[in-house]
Amino acid sequence: MEVTEREINNIFVYSMTGQILICTENECKKLFEKIAEEKSHTTVIINMSGVGYVNSTGVGMIVKCFKKFRENRGRLILCNLKPEVAKLFDLIKLTDLIEIYPDEESAIKSIQST
Repeated sequence: MEVTEREINNIFVYSMTGQILICTENECKKLFEKIAEEKSHTTVIINMSGVGYVNSTGVGMIVKCFKKFRENRGRLILCNLKPEVAKLFDLIKLTDLIEIYPDEESAIKSIQST
């Protein structure tokens, strides 16, 4: 799993590449815990354009991270989900819980309009 971080107008953007599988679980868990711990009072976009697969544990990590953001009045947004990942998130109704945008530009515009 590769992750890059950048900041755009006080919005933290994490771009992920790889798959969230059993073999990358610990690395992903540390990443989501770090994001939740350090940034849950801010706005964060997780750009998942490079993530081709998310297992059930990965979904759980994202939900746990999202809850921490909600507790701290931050905002966690996902964007650029691959069709397979988007279908999974839709199937388990995560799309009703977490803000998801088709691309990073749309996510940033949404933040700037609120």
